[in-house]
Amino acid sequence: MSSREREKRQKFLRLMFQQYYRNHAADIDTPDRLHMREFALETWEYTWRCTRRAETDASGQTVYVGCGRKGTAIQRPSVCPVCNSPTVTSTNWSRHLGFRTAKAMRSELAARAPHSVYHSAAFYNIPVARDMQEKQWQGAELVFDIDADHLDAPCTQEHDSWVCANPNCMKTGWGEPPEQGCPSCGGLEFHRRKWICDRCMDDARRNTLRVYDEFLVGDFGIDSDQIVINYSGHRGYHIRVRDPRVFKLDSAARVEIAHEITGVGFDGNSVVGTTLNIPQAPARSLAGWGGRVVDAIVNLIRNIDSYEGGQHWVSRLRRNREAIIAGLLKNPPEFWRGAGISVKSWREIATVAVAMYGGKIDVPVTHDVHRVIRLIGSIHGKTGFVVAKLTRESIEDFDPFADALAFGADNLRVRVLGGLLEVPRFRIGDELYGPYGDEVVDLPMSAAMFLLCKGVAVLG
Repeated sequence: MSSREREKRQKFLRLMFQQYYRNHAADIDTPDRLHMREFALETWEYTWRCTRRAETDASGQTVYVGCGRKGTAIQRPSVCPVCNSPTVTSTNWSRHLGFRTAKAMRSELAARAPHSVYHSAAFYNIPVARDMQEKQWQGAELVFDIDADHLDAPCTQEHDSWVCANPNCMKTGWGEPPEQGCPSCGGLEFHRRKWICDRCMDDARRNTLRVYDEFLVGDFGIDSDQIVINYSGHRGYHIRVRDPRVFKLDSAARVEIAHEITGVGFDGNSVVGTTLNIPQAPARSLAGWGGRVVDAIVNLIRNIDSYEGGQHWVSRLRRNREAIIAGLLKNPPEFWRGAGISVKSWREIATVAVAMYGGKIDVPVTHDVHRVIRLIGSIHGKTGFVVAKLTRESIEDFDPFADALAFGADNLRVRVLGGLLEVPRFRIGDELYGPYGDEVVDLPMSAAMFLLCKGVAVLG
């Protein structure tokens, strides 16, 4: 993509986003205590500044590096666009913004039409202060980010891709980049292309419902009226707990909640008991993880063929899976003695199973009391999809590829940049598109906007 094509693409996207914010002002959510929230905008262009500083050269003379200029650029500059100095710094974020009214917030979005819009989960007395201490933190919602990235969905091997960043190599592959480095040149830097499909979004939805039902409502007893769910606009969902009882929780308390949900710190020794040295499965009536550990073990056994651990009990679970599962599904559940698995091994199995079965959340998001989260009703700049507000009932049938579309059915011609790896097949509404190589195609606006936002197409 040339600089001219990139600039033309960004101007078009900004224009389309501006049209959306002007025509859908009523659909933009007004966060509770709006005047106490910090807002942040991710912009289409980078603001850069070249720092001018004095240095001493090899001869002991004072020389100046950098020109002190500033400006904007459509790409992040690695050196100063004016003097080529490496002292340049840049950002595409505008932080520490605040609004007194919903009208002011919506007017700003319509005027600036940013790439993405965020607001703080926290409440501040002075949200526009640039220093966190000066903001005067007053509490924060408890938030959870459930993203397909955290689920290790098998479909990522089919639609996510990577290219070695070494220009003399450019080795390509599907799925996650190899941890040990490029298999061709050994390089450790990669350009990545992440995609979304029905399967990974279904996984994210199921995990969201587990966090909501089993932990927030089931274990913690939070009233469903105090919980808000939304589609993130890209690869997952957000949950926001607006119960005033959680507002004053510090980061350490939020870490404990996150660990309870993910199963971190669970020890099978605490729930797998013995009678006459015979292992006893815990009852499902127990509170918390004690009551769900049997289900976690059943889940592990059902998926034992894909488990990569090398413990000695793996082969026994695989060989006797049907009999073991039948025993665990009884009421009360039983460990099938014919498997020849010891008490010690069952306790280890329980620990492993809970780690696999725990809710998959982005833990740093939950414990960060200053975290910003996407504004409901805004557009995600990487997809052109709406950050859609949902309920416990509506998420069951929610289809992000049809129900979160922000743009109409008019056609748009785009040139797809397949590059070394083709653009994977994707669905918009009821239609499938792609896969595409380097080609020009006429697409409905929502499909064309998706490719433009993903950065794999330019205006045709």
